[in-house]
Amino acid sequence: MWEFLFGVLVGLFVYKWWTFPRAKSVVPGLNKDVFLDHKEDVELYYNTLSSCSQKVRACLAEAGVKFRGIHKLLPSSGSFETKTVEYLRINPAGTVPVLVHKGHPIYESHEQIKYIEKNLLPEGVSLSPKDPEKAAEMLSLIDDSSMVMTDEATSDPSAFFRRRFGNCLGPMTFPMFCAKTTLYFDLTSAVQYTGMIPFVSDMKMIIMTIAFYIYGPEAFRKLSVLGKMACLVHDAIDYHLQQLEKTLKKSNGPYIFGEEYTLADIGYVPIFQRMEYARWWPQFQTKYPLVIKYWKAIQARPGYVASKPDKEMEHTLTSCGRLIDDWKKNNPIVKSIYNGKSF
Repeated sequence: MWEFLFGVLVGLFVYKWWTFPRAKSVVPGLNKDVFLDHKEDVELYYNTLSSCSQKVRACLAEAGVKFRGIHKLLPSSGSFETKTVEYLRINPAGTVPVLVHKGHPIYESHEQIKYIEKNLLPEGVSLSPKDPEKAAEMLSLIDDSSMVMTDEATSDPSAFFRRRFGNCLGPMTFPMFCAKTTLYFDLTSAVQYTGMIPFVSDMKMIIMTIAFYIYGPEAFRKLSVLGKMACLVHDAIDYHLQQLEKTLKKSNGPYIFGEEYTLADIGYVPIFQRMEYARWWPQFQTKYPLVIKYWKAIQARPGYVASKPDKEMEHTLTSCGRLIDDWKKNNPIVKSIYNGKSF
């Protein structure tokens, strides 16, 4: 009898493993050959914690584009909604955000904001410099604020972080995810995450979350790759802020292209926001006064205000920030990370 039940369970597991949908890459930008069911002309699949989602939400709100928002939970925010069969029909990569215009999806946030600027802006609204040379520079800055994953992320993380400011988003977030896991993750969640290991092709988030749950900040020492990346990101942030300070000095502010608020500025919204929640700003605020002034100017924009996480997530992240502040004072591993030193 027990042998029969065991065989049934094994069979069910193999069936689920075999039939469970696997994420795959997508073509960035507009996919005209894909048509999705939709209720509004403009729809956005997003997550309130997602940095890339915040970039697109800030752009839509700044432009005054009306859209239907569909919130999806990520593994980092408590569920695997983006890995279901239904969602993978919307985005085979299993990620957010996905911008949908008249049923056709646009993938990757840096392509989405360019699509919004080109195709969705109301009359009289502009998010691009009038000068052609500045417009070309804007595209370069959009690339700088984008996170583009390559093999270099693990083979040469220092060069990977310096290549784009957006590439720093992952490691600068590690302490925040560690704090969030410490405060809000429980045994039931750990069992759920562990159970997903055989079915998810990219297990980095699952392994990292379970490690943070078991070890707390000590996970940075236990997982050497994680610790190395966390310690390298301080100097990379410093490098990018130094470049941005020089750019702002030339433009004379308040924005990158003077009085014109553009996609270049919107691209930095989620990076600066993540630095705030993960408590990175205190490490640099006296060193880069123009960048600090620039961040304050962005925070006054309606697009930024509309793009912030919802109140529940805001409360969660504020609690995480307080825990990080405590670790920065009392935990030698976290101290080293925020000072850019190895441990």
